[in-house]
Formats: sequence, C-alpha cells, structure tokens
Amino acid sequence: MDWVQAAAAAVNQDPAFRRLGSTDLVVGLKSGRSVRIVAFEAFEVASVAAAAEAALRDCELVIEMTPRQWTDYLSRRARGVAPSLVSLDIDRGIVRAPDPLLRLKFERYHLSIQALCDAGARIEAGRRTAVS
Repeated sequence: MDWVQAAAAAVNQDPAFRRLGSTDLVVGLKSGRSVRIVAFEAFEVASVAAAAEAALRDCELVIEMTPRQWTDYLSRRARGVAPSLVSLDIDRGIVRAPDPLLRLKFERYHLSIQALCDAGARIEAGRRTAVS
C-alpha cells in the first residue's frame, strides 16, 4: 500500500482528476494487515493516513483485497487489461459499507477512486521497471 500516498499526490496534480467533479468521501483501502484511510474533499485527495484495522469502521467505504490481489490488480491495470473497480466488485464483492446509503457513494464517486488506483498502478509499474 506504499503507492497510495504517491498516487494521491499524482492525482492532485492532474487537471483531469479535477474534471471528474467534487468528491466528498472517506474510503479505507485494506490489503492484508495494511490499511490506508483516504479522504477525498472537493476536487482533491485531502489526506492519506496509515491506520489500524479498527479505523475502517469510521470509513464510508472500504475496498479490501489480499496483498496478492492488489498487486495483480495494479499490475494488470497498468497494462490496460484489468477491469474497473466497479466490475471487480460485481465479480468479487471487494467493496463494503456500513449501510446501503453509504454504499451508493461507491457508484457516485467510483471514477475518482478509480483514478487514484490507476495512478497507483502507474507508480507501481514504474517501480518494477526501475528495479528490473
């Protein structure tokens, strides 16, 4: 989950991200024991924080995959062959929310969340290329 902070900085610099519209959402990203809490405010990612798993109960949405699933997903997104988070959720149920109304925020803000993950995919692909 090291990519989340760098991905947030990347989308905050991207005018295309602003064109997606205002996003007001606190989402938890969980990978094994690693948790990141991402706060979207207006037209930016306002903060990214490492947190304990207990902090997920305060999130409006949680996207959870195993470390291997995250790595595979980001790698495949970087190559342009992975589905969107929406499609992946339909197939694997990776998104959860404390109530049905908050769950609707995923459909409303999925493009902003996807932009963050896609920025992370590009960052991770660059790291792998640099190591090779």
